[in-house]
Amino acid sequence: MEITLRGIAVSPGVSIGPTYPFQVKFFDVPCRDISDVAAEKERLTAAFEQAREDLIQLREQTRDELGDRQAAIFHSHLDMLDDVAFKPEIERRIEEEKIGAESLVNDLITSYTRMMEQIEDPLFRERSMDFVDIGRRVLQNLLELEQESLEHLEKPSVVIAHDLTPSETTNMDMPNTLGIATDEGGPTSHMAILARAFEIPCVVGLRYLTRQVSPDDQIIVDGSNGYVIIRPDKVTLAYYEKEKQRIEADRLAFVESAVEGPCMTQDGQEIHTYANIELLAETKHSIELHCQGVGLYRTEFLFMNRATLPGEDEQFHSYRRIVETMAPLPVTMRTLDAGGDKVIPNLNREVELNPQLGWRSIRLSLDRPDIFKAQLRAMLRASVFGKVQIMFPMITGIDQYNESMQVVREVQDDLIARGVEFDPDVKFGSMIEVPAAVMIADKLAEVCDFFSIGTNDLIQYCLAVDRVNPRTAALYQSTHMAVLRMIKQTVDAARKADIPCTICGEMGGDPVLAELLIGMGITSLSMSSVNLPMVRAEIANTRMPTAKRLAKKILDMGSVSAITSFLEERHMNRDTLHLMRNKSDNTRDQ
Repeated sequence: MEITLRGIAVSPGVSIGPTYPFQVKFFDVPCRDISDVAAEKERLTAAFEQAREDLIQLREQTRDELGDRQAAIFHSHLDMLDDVAFKPEIERRIEEEKIGAESLVNDLITSYTRMMEQIEDPLFRERSMDFVDIGRRVLQNLLELEQESLEHLEKPSVVIAHDLTPSETTNMDMPNTLGIATDEGGPTSHMAILARAFEIPCVVGLRYLTRQVSPDDQIIVDGSNGYVIIRPDKVTLAYYEKEKQRIEADRLAFVESAVEGPCMTQDGQEIHTYANIELLAETKHSIELHCQGVGLYRTEFLFMNRATLPGEDEQFHSYRRIVETMAPLPVTMRTLDAGGDKVIPNLNREVELNPQLGWRSIRLSLDRPDIFKAQLRAMLRASVFGKVQIMFPMITGIDQYNESMQVVREVQDDLIARGVEFDPDVKFGSMIEVPAAVMIADKLAEVCDFFSIGTNDLIQYCLAVDRVNPRTAALYQSTHMAVLRMIKQTVDAARKADIPCTICGEMGGDPVLAELLIGMGITSLSMSSVNLPMVRAEIANTRMPTAKRLAKKILDMGSVSAITSFLEERHMNRDTLHLMRNKSDNTRDQ
């Protein structure tokens, strides 16, 4: 019987195939009495040293394949392995209880896991997998067992798991991994980030998925909408097989037909198309898809999945590799956008009643000048290796932007005094993500070098809708008239001040909206690299006078459903190869 579950969509696309349930083995851990305490402590030390060697090897392998950002995760594992309380606590119990080390390590893992299960914050629970990963590694060394791995799958399969640790994810057999679905996890987990980088459809947060599947069950993963269908019936299977074929054919056709260089409308208007990135691995793919630079480099992911904050030099080396890889194309770096739904465990974990309205983004940076200045120094140092722009997230006023720029000037003066090179012509801009910034966009434009409209947060704050709450998901509407008018007001302010204005949220990568946004005056779109071919093809099929008439018509309409239906029907009738978003009524939810 067909079963449909809904979780969190973290990597788009459709995968169909047999399941490969990956279950962490519960070791038979003996509780041994010991007489030689010194020898047992030596066993423990050897297990820790072996774990250290393995983690160093994983770190180097990850750096070579994916870059510094991912490698930093295993940096943090090494830090946790050296935690002042971890090993000494086990040694103390060996001395006092005269019990074998493996039993004590297992106790520590079990108690920690139970404690984490009681924490409501899903983002913090994601980070707990790092500790479990390290504990298992030490335990397996003590028991002289082979490390569990997804490195070699016998056949192409959909990996099913309760959750996946960073080590398990890094060693995954990517060519044979059709899709990923897990009980736990969230959009910022290591596994989710990696799935997006490799374009593997992935759904997480499915709660009881692992209880409902058996090995080789047929399963569908709809990574665009967050659905997983177990043992689909013929009708559902036929629909998704057709959908999968269409997506793959359209994507291939887009890639093959993509034109290198500037992206032009039919009547010669250039529209810049940039990539949103998190990882070094994404830069190569973005270049292959003819992006014209990076419109959003999410630097906060360098701060996540780790036990300690990255220092200036570590950040510099990460930024430098991104900039060098993209050169001579521009890279727009966003300063730390922590807080809200992006929890940095090392910063203040004080519970906030309204985290999306609290201590986050530029507010956090200005309150922590030590962190802010270290990041700015690293960014400016990297600027000599290519073309860098820097933007501040969640700016709400002129004073806040000016205060940020004062910190920039202090950092520049410090670098000059130390004789450290940087590009003095780096451009600085503001993200437009809150209604307050829209209302004063004309004044902000007088002091900014550029604008970048972050539509994900702008929609959330404009419509007072939590964008990660499934109960209000239907109210999160990119085609709401208020949202469209805010975008138009921002674009007009930027144009009047003669500064560039880019859209870098999910709207920027939606081919259905491309013609409308161009007609509203947007000349730069930044998106996930997977969307570049479709959007570039849509732009090439656009004429400016027609796009402007469309924008005028839409901005005079009121109903969200009417606007959405009109745009989708128009997009289909334009007879362009496209990737339409799946509609909820086309997905069977039983």
